[in-house]
This record gives sequence, C-alpha cells and structure tokens, in this order.
Amino acid sequence: MWLLEFLFFAMTLVICWLLFGYLLFVWFIGLFRRKGAPVFPTVWPTISVLVPCFNEEDQIIAKLEDLRKLDYPRNSLEVLFTDGGSADRTLELLAAAIHPDEPIRVLKCPTAGKIQQLNHALVQTKGEIIVNTDADARLAPDALKWLAAEFALSADVWVAGAYCRPAQSLPIEDYYWSTQNRGRFLESDAGCCSIVIAQCYAFRRALLTAFPDNVVADDIYVAFLANTMGFRTVYSRHASALETRAPHSYSEFLPHKFRKSNAFLRESLRFIYRLPEMGHLCKLMMLTRTGQQLILPSALLFWVLLAGALLTLFRWDIVGLAAVSMFVCFLITSRIFAHVKLPDNPQPHSLLTMIAGYFLTMLILLATGLSYPFFQQRSSYARINMK
Repeated sequence: MWLLEFLFFAMTLVICWLLFGYLLFVWFIGLFRRKGAPVFPTVWPTISVLVPCFNEEDQIIAKLEDLRKLDYPRNSLEVLFTDGGSADRTLELLAAAIHPDEPIRVLKCPTAGKIQQLNHALVQTKGEIIVNTDADARLAPDALKWLAAEFALSADVWVAGAYCRPAQSLPIEDYYWSTQNRGRFLESDAGCCSIVIAQCYAFRRALLTAFPDNVVADDIYVAFLANTMGFRTVYSRHASALETRAPHSYSEFLPHKFRKSNAFLRESLRFIYRLPEMGHLCKLMMLTRTGQQLILPSALLFWVLLAGALLTLFRWDIVGLAAVSMFVCFLITSRIFAHVKLPDNPQPHSLLTMIAGYFLTMLILLATGLSYPFFQQRSSYARINMK
C-alpha cells in the first residue's frame, strides 16, 4: 500500500510541476527580474533581413510591399530574398518589382531547403543584426526598430522574437497562440525565453556563422543556442508580426501542431547534453519543456490508473487531496495567465474552446513523445494553403 501511495504522490508532484509549477515559478521570478521597457537606440544598428522563399508567387509581392513599409533607416538596412529553386513565377515577379536603388537583393541558392537557403545568405550579410522572416509574415512598420531596441536594452540579449499571431484562423488556433504567447512572456520576464517564432525573429550576427544542416526548426535552434552560450532570448511585446498562412480546419491544425511539437523536441534533445553549460534558469527550462513532451501525457495516464487502484482500496482521501491540489494549482495558473496582457488584447475564448485546446494539446504531446523514435522531418515540408 505504501508503495502505491508513494508512486501516486510522486506522480502528482511531477504532473503539478510540468503543468503548473514551472509557470508559477517563472512568474514569481519575473516579478523581481523585470527590467525597464526597451527604448529606441540613438544609433541604429545595421540589419540584414533574410526572407527564405520557395514557390511563393501568391505571397511574394505582398511580402515585398510589407518590407517596403518598414520604418527603418534605409542606409542601415538590407533585404535578401533567398530562393531555393522556385519552379513558379517567384523570381520573375521579384525581378520585375524590385527597383535598382532599393537595398534589396535576390539570391539564388544552389540547394533547396530553408536551412540551406539561410546558410547561403548568412555569408553574404552585412548587418550586425540578422532578422529572419517568412514569406507569409506581415510585420508591423516599427517591428525592426523595436527589435533593435530589445538588443540595445541589454548586452546579454542575443536573440529577440517578435510577438506573432495568426491573422485569421480557427478559434482553437487562436487559443493555442494566446496561451503559448503568454507562456513566452512569463519566461522572458523571468530572464530567458525558450523559443522565438519563425515569422519574425532576430539574432546578433556573432551568434553563428551557419546552421547545422540537420536543423529542423531554425527559430528554436537559435534560442537554444543563445541560452546555452550564456546569453538571453527575449520575446518582444512591442515588435509584432501576423501569420497569413494558418490552419483553417482540424485536418490542417493537428498535423501542423504535431510537426511543430516534434521540431521543438528534436531541437531540445540536440542541446540536452549541454546542460552543464547552461545557467540555472535555462537548465530548469530545458528539463521542464522536454519533460512536458516526453513525460507529461504518459504521467497523466499513469496517474489515472494509480488513482483508480487507490479508489478500489477506498483511499478516497488521498485521491481527493491530490485532485483538489491539482485543481487549485490550475485555478492559480489560469488567474496568472489571465493577467498576462497580450499586445493586441484578443477576445476571451469560450470554455468549450479552452477545453478542446487543452485536450488537443495533450493529444499532440502524447503523439510527439510516442512517435519521436520513428518520425523524421526536415526544415521544409508541405505548407498550409492560403484561404
């Protein structure tokens, strides 16, 4: 009996930490570590904007116009479209639309694949800050200025991500982004964020000369690399970007999120052996985030089985105490999340959407953990269609 009770309490503690305790911890740390809001620097750093593209004829001109609207000194800015061998009219449209006097170049990469395209462009950049933005991202006009301000705020900030969200999508997708963004802000306030988003992020040029060829998610890789090297990753409340290509059905949502979750796990495990080099917060963040994907779904199932076994032995008191404790942690965490303000003040989600979001998140995490040894993906895969 005592062993069964011990396992049940141990599993309760593991689940509470992975679901609630970690977020409560970073929120508490953030209360004491928040710095002042970023301000525009007196001298603007040179920025190189990289736009990987492949068969983007439906998006490319809109992306070009989006970059032209950026409010940043033109003598400190260059834009490089890095094409991976488009078979449609992407290159033709760019060639006809770019003016000779614009600081915009088109690079034809010898190898297809986002990572290979980025590496081909990196050696040709001139900027102190590298900004990567996808063709389906629409940046706020002042996004580059705010990213530069994030770097100017502290010398140990080496990666900065723009606040991203979908322009139009399923309610469940909006809920997913809202909860993830709140978690990123909590981490960033505590000192270091675990991830930035591919739609728009920036890093100091000195961070890397090239991505490893087997990187699956460049946005996750740069965040983990900076954190491992003792630098900080921040998620900006001021720089923002919209994603125009997002799931519009559950048949798109589930595989899309599964691939994202798998990519996060793969990049996490790439750096797990470097735990001794990380700061205390980054170690905790790495172990918790990895545990959420590898342990949490199975732990929840095991908890239910243990609870059932205890109930058959009439230990209602133990099961009830654990369930009440978890519910209290849930209420506290939900309250804290509700007070994390998002820049665009989205509408609150319905209870049904939140329940569905939680259930699907657990399902995706379970699928990610179970399939990890058997599923392999690359940095480029079939994209979601525009609607």
